[in-house]
Amino acid sequence: MSLLGATRIPGANRSIELDFIRGIAIIAVMGTHFHSFPTGSAVIAAIEYPLKSFGLEGVNLFFTLSGFLVGGLLLKQYAQEGRIDATRFIVRRIFKIWPAYYVLILFHVLAGRHPLDSFLVQNLTHTQNYFGSSIAQTWSLAVEEHFYLFLPLLLIVLARFRTRVDTLLMVLGSVCVAVLIARCIAVHHGLLDETAFYTQYRIDSLLFGVMLAALYWMKPAAYRAIAGRKGLLLTIVAGLVLWLVFGTRNVPLDRSIGYTIQAIGFCAFIVLTVEYSKSIRDTKLYRLVGWIGVYSYGIYLWHSLALAPADMLIRKATALHVPAIPAWAAIMVAQFVIAIVLGYVMTRAVEFPFLKIRNALFPDKRKASSIEDATRVAS
Repeated sequence: MSLLGATRIPGANRSIELDFIRGIAIIAVMGTHFHSFPTGSAVIAAIEYPLKSFGLEGVNLFFTLSGFLVGGLLLKQYAQEGRIDATRFIVRRIFKIWPAYYVLILFHVLAGRHPLDSFLVQNLTHTQNYFGSSIAQTWSLAVEEHFYLFLPLLLIVLARFRTRVDTLLMVLGSVCVAVLIARCIAVHHGLLDETAFYTQYRIDSLLFGVMLAALYWMKPAAYRAIAGRKGLLLTIVAGLVLWLVFGTRNVPLDRSIGYTIQAIGFCAFIVLTVEYSKSIRDTKLYRLVGWIGVYSYGIYLWHSLALAPADMLIRKATALHVPAIPAWAAIMVAQFVIAIVLGYVMTRAVEFPFLKIRNALFPDKRKASSIEDATRVAS
């Protein structure tokens, strides 16, 4: 199954395969952040393990998928016209990202849940990944904002020299190697938090996705050769799973070479999903995860508001001596429901209306193609 034939969610020009990937990522993020009721049960601990262990890895998956999709938006124009309309690209990204983001910031200003000096300036200037923010989940949005500026500028420079695709891939690969080296040096000096959050140490996770997009748009034969090797893709994804289970336990190792291993594995996972998930994409679970993925940005922004109700339920369950396992299940379900409902409502109320305004004021002028149809609403 190819992106060229990706299934559409009724009523929207989206690829359910890509939304399934988003859904996997946001479920990992939610599961890690949500509060849990202690049960002492080995079965519950086994169920919790994948939910509670891979939140940062879910963000890494978002990064690589964003690089693939957003890079594709630019590289399609680069391939067709030999130029980059950076201004139009940035304006369209602003309409996609900023309205929902600044509504969240305004909410926290008005709600008074956090001191203003703990988040406001940092989030308004998109420097929260460097200076910290009490709205903790927004750090990754700063990395993506910096990426949205860096990539068009890089492609503009390359377009001026009429750079061929092999040279483009070499340049992107060289940047990834430089980031890896810088990250290893930083880890050697004990800068573990910096390597997790600073843009200069994280941008390669997005650039791997851009390189995948370059293959898709500019070297389709090479992409097809890779996509056709299902066994190799499965092997890489299996290696990724092993790394997630065992390698991430060594924090210095994971925050040096681990992010590179994850980016490569996530590229394979993206190709494997969009090319080979036809046999399961009509299952209820697949479509549910894909539906959650449609609202993943809104869920990511607002899911932390589910934590306070969870704490209240934990206190109530403890005071009333509710059996541990039913209490655990009810509290976890409540958090997922609250976060998903909030994400759904805010996406429908803010993000989607602004996308309609964007498309009316700054319509996509590129030639129609399937992958653009699949990403237009989401990108």
